[in-house]
Amino acid sequence: MKKQTAILVMLLVTIIWGGGFVAIKIALDMGVTVGLMNMIRAAMFTVIVFALFHKHILNMTKEGFKIGLLAGLANMMGFLLQSIGAQYTTLSNSAFLTTTNVVMIPFMAWVIMKRRPQPKNFAAVAICMVGTAVLAGVFQNGLSFNVGDIYSLACAFGFGLSIVFLAMQKSESHFAVGAFMMALTHFIGGAVYFVFFEGMHMPDVNWKLAILPLIYLGAGSSFLAQSMQVAAQKYVNPSTASLVLMFESVFGSIFSILFGFEKFTLNLLVGGSLIVASLVVSEVDFKTAKQKTGQ
Repeated sequence: MKKQTAILVMLLVTIIWGGGFVAIKIALDMGVTVGLMNMIRAAMFTVIVFALFHKHILNMTKEGFKIGLLAGLANMMGFLLQSIGAQYTTLSNSAFLTTTNVVMIPFMAWVIMKRRPQPKNFAAVAICMVGTAVLAGVFQNGLSFNVGDIYSLACAFGFGLSIVFLAMQKSESHFAVGAFMMALTHFIGGAVYFVFFEGMHMPDVNWKLAILPLIYLGAGSSFLAQSMQVAAQKYVNPSTASLVLMFESVFGSIFSILFGFEKFTLNLLVGGSLIVASLVVSEVDFKTAKQKTGQ
């Protein structure tokens, strides 16, 4: 897979994840708890990926198991901490603080993978963070700080680690190995949270209206999107991957508008444009462009 193709695949992933915001909102409104929702969507993910790719999964290498486990644990930590933090802080704070992983990732990759970021990567990160802050309404509403925000920052660290670990996969390794490990760890984490922190409490869930959002989350956001992410990230450096995945917030806002949860705002236009600009800055080879202009 070429790098440009991998970026397009990851953009498709963010579209699917953007729709996931609506699915999560509907599922929660229908009475599905955080632990139960994570356990159900991860269970679907685990069953589907194993049913389709069990030959590759059963023949996974020690290295594939190790990388998949590390990425899965970090990803599971991100999902659970994000869900917990969202209960104690504002939507704007949660969205903005979660996306701070784009700042952390270049440094994580530098420490773990010995990949020194380029100056343009830092410029792209700065532009992206401003865009995300505009999108989340931080400049209008401010950014308070409470225990929920600490959880949100911790979840950003988890998601960032997951992206870096996935970038360590060998190009010849089959994506199903990493996908299965991420699915299994997510299921175990959701089950543990449901049993020990929610006491296996089953509230009055409107299953008739909750089932379709849960299927979307399990088969779409988890199995399809995360499998595509695992497959594509072998060909994209962590810094670029984090910037591409920021489009999740843009598409999430778009879908929220289409489904009537939010109204179109100038923040969406300006913030989304800045996030697009950050990806351009990250990917354009300015030295080559300058040489061509000078010829």
